[in-house]
Amino acid sequence: MNQSYTILISLCVLVFSFIGGLYLFEKSTPDQQQWIINLLDARVLLLEQPTFLETIFPHIMIAVVFFLFYQHRYLRKLILIICAFRITFYGFGSSYLLQTQESTFPYVFWWFPFQLIYCLLLLALANRVNLFSLSLYGIVIIIEFFFIPFVLYNN
Repeated sequence: MNQSYTILISLCVLVFSFIGGLYLFEKSTPDQQQWIINLLDARVLLLEQPTFLETIFPHIMIAVVFFLFYQHRYLRKLILIICAFRITFYGFGSSYLLQTQESTFPYVFWWFPFQLIYCLLLLALANRVNLFSLSLYGIVIIIEFFFIPFVLYNN
């Protein structure tokens, strides 16, 4: 019963946060949109191939906050809010890519699948930090680094 409750809460956070990101995108101005995207994940705005540091920085930033919050007994409960924040940006970035790109190719083959995997792994890490989840998260980051040039710059 406890595990199904955790899965239900995680799915609710995923759905409502994503919809919140869509709503925030609709209510923000283009300058605000670009400022938020540049702050949280500038790869969405790049016209050239991102470097390895640009690929891992958004993930390192979230991982450091996760680690710091996980060390404290009372702050551990706030990790789910950090997940909700990241998923909200996922919805925000999805709206931006779909509205500004001339083709949906980058969204369908890069942004949507990788961000969905990251969000699901973050939700799994929010419930229980273990070596398997951390290593899977790192593997997905490395795959994305090699996959981005192929999808975005060779079509």
